[in-house]
Amino acid sequence: MGKIRLLTDEVASQVAAGEVVERPSSVVKELVENSIDAGARRIRVEFARGGTQLIRVEDDGSGMDREDALLSLERHATSKIRTAADLADVGTMGFRGEAVPSIASVSRFRLVTRPAEAVAGTEIQIAGGKIESVSDSGGAPGTSIEVRSLFFNLPARKKFLRGEETEAAHILHQMQSLAIAHPDVAMTLVRDGRLVWQAAATKDHEVRIRDLFGADFVGRLMVVQPIEEHGIRIEGFVAKPGEGRPDRELQFVVLNRRVVQCPAVFQSLREAYAEALPKGRHPLAVLRVTMDPLSFDCNVHPAKREVRLHRPDQVRQAVYAAAKQALDVFRTPVEAAPKEPAAIRSEVMPETVFHRPSRPSFSPPPQMDLPVMPQPERAVENDDAFRLLGGLGGRWILMEGGEGLVLLDARAASERILFEGLRRESALGHVASQRLLLPEIVELTPKDAVWISENLEALQKAGFLLEAFGGFSFKVEALPSCLSERDARAALLDVCETLRSTGLLGSGQPVLDALLRSVSRIAALNGFVYEESRARRLVRELLKCELPYACPLGRPTMIQWSFGELDRKFGR
Repeated sequence: MGKIRLLTDEVASQVAAGEVVERPSSVVKELVENSIDAGARRIRVEFARGGTQLIRVEDDGSGMDREDALLSLERHATSKIRTAADLADVGTMGFRGEAVPSIASVSRFRLVTRPAEAVAGTEIQIAGGKIESVSDSGGAPGTSIEVRSLFFNLPARKKFLRGEETEAAHILHQMQSLAIAHPDVAMTLVRDGRLVWQAAATKDHEVRIRDLFGADFVGRLMVVQPIEEHGIRIEGFVAKPGEGRPDRELQFVVLNRRVVQCPAVFQSLREAYAEALPKGRHPLAVLRVTMDPLSFDCNVHPAKREVRLHRPDQVRQAVYAAAKQALDVFRTPVEAAPKEPAAIRSEVMPETVFHRPSRPSFSPPPQMDLPVMPQPERAVENDDAFRLLGGLGGRWILMEGGEGLVLLDARAASERILFEGLRRESALGHVASQRLLLPEIVELTPKDAVWISENLEALQKAGFLLEAFGGFSFKVEALPSCLSERDARAALLDVCETLRSTGLLGSGQPVLDALLRSVSRIAALNGFVYEESRARRLVRELLKCELPYACPLGRPTMIQWSFGELDRKFGR
């Protein structure tokens, strides 16, 4: 007898369930999407014990007659596609026709449904994929599905579920995603008999976001003005500079009304926020992407969480352009570009410098021998926009703003000022260099030597003048002017290590920007002895920057506590 046999319907259904029903949140997703496809305007979701004990989804959609209700429990039965060509142009949330029978095969399942025009509805009860009863029902128009004892007949699958709180968190996140993608549908979420949130139907996405996450979350976002490129429309909300998380939990990408995982969008957001967020942080985002359904494939994953883009580069470009345009709101417009004295740079240079023991130290006098490219004069708030209160801990400047208490990080501010000055110089041709009194020969490890060789052009654009000197050595003849008092070997290795961690190579703008960020970090103030005139000058130069609210690595330069927050802290 042959070794190959056909699976029974029961086993085949459980195999299909393994693809679609990974955990309780998968059940919620499939059932709510079915409700949306049925034209529901109101959806209520209730769950208990992390979804393993109970999941109930009720809607006011079109409902089904008895024939359709029974047919919906058959595998590969669907009302959403007719031909193979329909798979490439899907406009509904689901279409495979496996979700309901798959869920019913691994739970105690109850379906109650009635079309609005019908006198009576239908109730079907199933246990482990086997129909137990079919009867008339007096339910309201629409559909109600109860899923109890999930995976009761698959203990091996059940033991892989996480704790109750973890599974509940997945359901909460899944419902947030669905509610964000469909603000025109009223949704209610109940956990263990308690109302979690209730969101009324709205055409305003900001209202829906506020209903789900609160006014504080909305205040951390800014509007993305709609942008359209290559037939791809981008709109929504992205984070203000400095507003991020260590994960992508609060990045929602809605592609044609479906929240999806899209690496092309995630990558573009991270690149756009390279200067506005520290490394390892991800910006908050609620982005709506609209494009031709034929431009992507949403059938690459059984649960349709992931999509395959036919032209990912075009999507990346559109998202990057939209995010950068939003960030430009925080950049100050340039009015003119008069000359500024070199003393401006000395104000943000560290007061403690490292002298080279191998040769006489050389320090040019202030306002001499330090060539400065033009410093743009920017339209900023009046110098009195902040009232200086004093210094704190040799690192911070305390100020009073129009809306509350402001704490400015002097080092982060000096990094931003230096970085933008260096970038202006590089845009004009070359970063200003300071020749060493005597060239230095720097011995490197083989890996460092190879890396420097591959990035030699970018290093020269950043103000380093060096050349190969045999073996793994390099002769350093000049450093960027802001590093003129630094040890050549230490400065070169520091820059090398920083840039190597980014994985960038070559002489393009991303590499150069990374180098300039590293240089500004090395040259920035290590401490700040408070003196009102110096503090005011630092604040004034910071406010002239294009992006004054974050250092080049994305850390905030200043933090504010509003008067309202201070009142709450004191119990008022």
